[in-house]
Amino acid sequence: MILWVSFVVLFSVAVWCLELVEGYKITTSEYYGLRNIGFMFIMIMTFMASVFYPVILLPISIVISRFVSGVSIRVLLYSILGGIGGTLIFHKFYSHYFIQEYNLNSTNSIIIFGLVGFIYALIDNDLKRRTYKHPTQKGNPI
Repeated sequence: MILWVSFVVLFSVAVWCLELVEGYKITTSEYYGLRNIGFMFIMIMTFMASVFYPVILLPISIVISRFVSGVSIRVLLYSILGGIGGTLIFHKFYSHYFIQEYNLNSTNSIIIFGLVGFIYALIDNDLKRRTYKHPTQKGNPI
């Protein structure tokens, strides 16, 4: 549940940052972004993140945590997956016309969502470390 809330917050902040960096370049009313629909845009993205987590990221997280034991490899995987997701989101938000006409750059999306993957991996690792109970340990972990 903590990872779900963390993902929703991180995703919403990442979308907001992407919209500030790239979406504000679009000055036409054809594009319904933060400039045109305001706070409703963030609310829609927060709802989408809430739906995407159990469908997409939770299964991926379970597979990664089960088969990848190294912390640095997990962080790298989440960062790469975040960058790939950032590319997909960039192309979903902005049509080819907007990318060409307003000179939008997908690298910013890759960096923003790669950073989100990095932070998500650190949160996941911290939760895993706190809940790990050594076989000789008794009682609740700290």
